[in-house]
Amino acid sequence: MSDDNHALAEVGAIDEELVAYLDGELDREAATGVERRLADDPAYRARLSQLQRTWDLLDTLQRTEADEQLVHSTVAMVAVHAAEEAKSQQMRAVRRRGLMTLLIAALVILSASTAYLAIHRRLSRPNRQLVRDLPVIEHVDEYRNIDSVDFLKQLERENLFAVEVDDGM
Repeated sequence: MSDDNHALAEVGAIDEELVAYLDGELDREAATGVERRLADDPAYRARLSQLQRTWDLLDTLQRTEADEQLVHSTVAMVAVHAAEEAKSQQMRAVRRRGLMTLLIAALVILSASTAYLAIHRRLSRPNRQLVRDLPVIEHVDEYRNIDSVDFLKQLERENLFAVEVDDGM
């Protein structure tokens, strides 16, 4: 199957080269190459002859002119298509602009939130220590009257602190 595709591609390349030769589109060097191959290759000459006859037959066909209605309808269809394409491109540009604005806004909000959280965390660090020490701070006046830690341990062994807590409830 790939050999068939290769052969078709080769025939297509030959036809393109011969059509360009017939139309006078080849430069001098390429035209000279085609003429050398035509002199040496009978199959190449036969294909050129077939293409030349086809061109000659096309010249004998009757020429028809497009009527006015066909011209107007074709131009109208092209205009409608161009207008739709322009509108489509404009909508894509508006969507793209909207998405970029949304993306920028999201980045600004994310950056601001991150900065706020970092600053808040940094500034609230001393306050967290105060909150942890709050139970001690609330009773600091009472703790000043205590002479030593041994005295507190003795009170705890006698369950005096538990009585105060139970009384408070």
